[in-house]
Amino acid sequence: MKVKKILLASLITLSFSTFANEADAAKKLAQEVPIADVHRHVQKWVSPELLKQQMEKNNVRWSGAVGAPFGPFDTAPYSRLLKNKYIPTAGQVELSDIFGVHGAAGLTDINLRTYQELLESADKLFLSGQIKGFGELILNNKQSNPNVSFRRKVKIDSAPIDAMFTIADKNKGFVQIHSEDDADSIEELKSLSNKYKNTALILSHCLFTSNVELIRSLMANSSNIYCEMSARSRSHFPNPDSEKAKLWIVYSEDSVKPEWINLIEEFPNRFMVGTDTYNPRINFEKNIEEIRGGLLSNLKPSTIELVAYKNAVRVMRLE
Repeated sequence: MKVKKILLASLITLSFSTFANEADAAKKLAQEVPIADVHRHVQKWVSPELLKQQMEKNNVRWSGAVGAPFGPFDTAPYSRLLKNKYIPTAGQVELSDIFGVHGAAGLTDINLRTYQELLESADKLFLSGQIKGFGELILNNKQSNPNVSFRRKVKIDSAPIDAMFTIADKNKGFVQIHSEDDADSIEELKSLSNKYKNTALILSHCLFTSNVELIRSLMANSSNIYCEMSARSRSHFPNPDSEKAKLWIVYSEDSVKPEWINLIEEFPNRFMVGTDTYNPRINFEKNIEEIRGGLLSNLKPSTIELVAYKNAVRVMRLE
């Protein structure tokens, strides 16, 4: 009996030691691993040189995958400076222009000249490497945007969005969509996912949902649905202690909701990270600290690398 107790105590000690070693290894890797920021807007206050400087300082290897809806509308200078480390997309500027002129109704009208010009040029843009995909297509942000005049909710599987999926499918591109978790929007996303099974559908901000079971169900039933986790950190919210913010926040600089860690570990190949610096108030470096300290450091080492950059490299065909 005494020998059994000694053996049991030894096993418990070994287990705790192994767990502690894995936790330390995870924290170390989380601070060192390169990051692919798949939700980085390049706005007027972020020059190509500043973006490059920020990326190098914070070990962000790739950046972009969304547009610059408030200008500069030409992202070519970023691509020229950063080359294949910048992830160029189309669609967000065009949708912002359409929404500004025609309102929400225009976002589903494929006959508008802006849409026609985008769709006619998209194949050439893919072929020349000027874009890797479409995004961020903001189609349902009726609760998730602080600016009332910028909110909208439209049919997601409309003709112009379907046309973008057709082009992305042909060119092995991706489509990143900003939606909320309304039942009808979810059904429309599922419809597009099922129709274009070989095209990655990336959910901006993981739908801004607190419903982990919803995301689990979507991923279990659709192998081409991915989540990027930008704007789910504490520093992103002016009032992080509000009821809405507490629902949406997943991680902070030193903490994370365990149910989300469990979900990510269940689908380690389906999550990515981003910062979403959509206005000057968002602190890019603070966001990176939260990604590393709160989110990545609480994952298994093998999952850390997937979420930090390997999933993005695979899905977006980064170099």
